Amino acid sequence: MLTFLTLLLGLLAGFFSGFFGIGGGAVFVPALLFIYMSKGFDSGSAMLIATGTSLFAIMLSTSSAVIRQIKYKNIRYETAVPILIGVILSSMFGVIITNKIGGDPLRYLLAIFNFWAATRMFKKAFVKTEEPKLSWDEDPKYKNKMPLKIKIFLFGLGIIVGVKSAMLGIGGGVFVVAGLIAILNYKPINATATSVFIALIASIIGLIFRMTLSTPLPEAPPATIGTVNVVSALMIGLPAMIGAQIGVYIHNKMEKSKWFYIGFAILLTIVALKMIFV
Repeated sequence: MLTFLTLLLGLLAGFFSGFFGIGGGAVFVPALLFIYMSKGFDSGSAMLIATGTSLFAIMLSTSSAVIRQIKYKNIRYETAVPILIGVILSSMFGVIITNKIGGDPLRYLLAIFNFWAATRMFKKAFVKTEEPKLSWDEDPKYKNKMPLKIKIFLFGLGIIVGVKSAMLGIGGGVFVVAGLIAILNYKPINATATSVFIALIASIIGLIFRMTLSTPLPEAPPATIGTVNVVSALMIGLPAMIGAQIGVYIHNKMEKSKWFYIGFAILLTIVALKMIFV
């Protein structure tokens, strides 16, 4: 029963990754935490292994989604680069900031942003505008050359995501997609494809650190490297690869449907409430 549940949750996490452009850690970590605690691990060790193993599963899931998005030519690499630079440079400062001010100020600010972005998603779903706003790469006045102000915004978005990930221990796919759609007017398919590409690169970097720099736990299960258990990662990550393919395929089929906006608005609201009350 536990094995079936693990496979099912992996499939679900992969679908979310492909459809919404997120890593899937919000599903992977609780599922893996439950598995390890049910096997008798203490909560601290279980969380370390769950978060480390989740990075491996995210890498598998997002790599699957990215392969299909490359086929569809939906990824905006010029958008991903400044965000990734911001994420990489800022991640190391997250712990320092947490020690100085705590995680609550950023947590509440991001929750407010999520609520605002959710209202934008609902507006896009239900309010028809005569002339929809264009993203910079669709606007002829920019001639496909990204303006400096957009680069600065994307770098700043990466900074926020990197600091938030280090402070709160959660990924930033939701915030990347929300920022690209709600502020820069990207099409959902391009926003989610670019976000999942960023999640792939970030998960690879995090996975390398977890495997090489983490102190091995004496009670860790077999096939654990650092704090990454390869067996569990494959068990939940392989079905996630299938789910990611399904998620990307369905999103491309319903690209102009209002249901993506509605679903993403609900996801943003859930994340915001979780950040406030949990």
